[in-house]
Amino acid sequence: MDDNASVTSTSTSKQHSLTSTKKRNVHEPALPLHESTTPLWPSNNNADRRSWRFWLRLLTPSKEYLRGLFIRIITVIVILGVIIALGIGLQYTDGLPTSEDFSNLEFDWQVNPSSYLTPWNQSFQYNVLLDGHSHSNYSDGKMNVKQLLDWHIANGYNAVMVTDHNTLEGGLAAEQLALSDNYYRERIVVIPGMEYSCCRIHMNLIGINDTIPVGPPVPSDEQLQAVINQTHAMGGIVIVNHIPWSNTIETGYQLPRLPNHPSVADLIAWGVDGFEVINQGTFDWQTLQAAQAHNLIQMIGTDVHHPSVPVNAWLTVNSPAMNKSSIMNEITARRTSFLYDPTGTPQRVYPDTSSGYEQLMPLTSLGDYFGMFYSIDKGMYSFQGTFCQPQQFQIQNNVIAWFIFWLIILMVVYELVRAFVTWAAQAILHCHRRRTQNRTDASCHAS
Repeated sequence: MDDNASVTSTSTSKQHSLTSTKKRNVHEPALPLHESTTPLWPSNNNADRRSWRFWLRLLTPSKEYLRGLFIRIITVIVILGVIIALGIGLQYTDGLPTSEDFSNLEFDWQVNPSSYLTPWNQSFQYNVLLDGHSHSNYSDGKMNVKQLLDWHIANGYNAVMVTDHNTLEGGLAAEQLALSDNYYRERIVVIPGMEYSCCRIHMNLIGINDTIPVGPPVPSDEQLQAVINQTHAMGGIVIVNHIPWSNTIETGYQLPRLPNHPSVADLIAWGVDGFEVINQGTFDWQTLQAAQAHNLIQMIGTDVHHPSVPVNAWLTVNSPAMNKSSIMNEITARRTSFLYDPTGTPQRVYPDTSSGYEQLMPLTSLGDYFGMFYSIDKGMYSFQGTFCQPQQFQIQNNVIAWFIFWLIILMVVYELVRAFVTWAAQAILHCHRRRTQNRTDASCHAS
């Protein structure tokens, strides 16, 4: 009786369960086979949940870190701004020490060009070797007048025309030194002059007794003719300088260094006395032919500004006396020739590095570095406070963009290294504390 009741009850329970299951399956759609019914964080798996929370905490920056990161970014921006402003500002600051110190120049050699060169006119006899174009620190030359005379004596000259840009002062100072000092009086004759410099032409005005006013930076033909006439009225001569250099295209422009340079034919018609046919190592053969065809003076010039340049040419003169007037008479009479060495003399002197420049170099070099952010071209200087070509200014946007990109990369690397070092330091400190605590506990148990 009891067994039958138990079987009946069990059967009834199974049927009820099956019926419930069928009802649920009827009302609830079946899950696709590819979907899992396991929850993302199982309620019975605390270890997995702790692992996810750990990684979320690790990857989610705290407010303190974000605040520190913001301060570090602002600090980098401010420091960069100060460095850029300081570096570029120093580039445009007057009166800073130059990179070279010219105070201790020594010219301990003696060139004798007559020992290995013959004049252009091979039968020409001479006793004067003259430089017809030189610069002192009265304009843009690096040497003072004493050093300039020493440099010429060492390179075989016994006469020199000192022709600073737009001033006669350097030539007069050099002449005074040569006449007043016995050493120089016996070795070299100085002929003062000035290089009339503008945006159209450079001309040496030789044998004048006062500086001829210059201007404007771009004179008209009539104004240039007036300069030539004024020079002649003062008893001087006009030599047109370095035509190839003047007509060379200026870097960054499709214009000559001296735009609208007068032609050789115009200059001859205006009454110039001659042309510089050799300037430094450049032999102007075309202008030489024109000068010969019109019986004009054929001048040579080192155009020396810096003591480390070679010498390529010497004007040869046969003067009856070693003085200014006698040499000038031979030149104006066209009784000259020249020696030419296309290789140039091997002797050089290099100035010392300025200690003041070295002190500021860590700062001034910043201007050179950050100068990559922009380019500025001014063209050829007029020697009258302006430039001969229009100024070109351009921001280098691509360079700035790449600079910012690499700066971000460096900051990311810094943050990663900083995070690793911080973690490593904390781990080491934690281990040290645990070992200290373990030793303390062990000593307590032992006691």
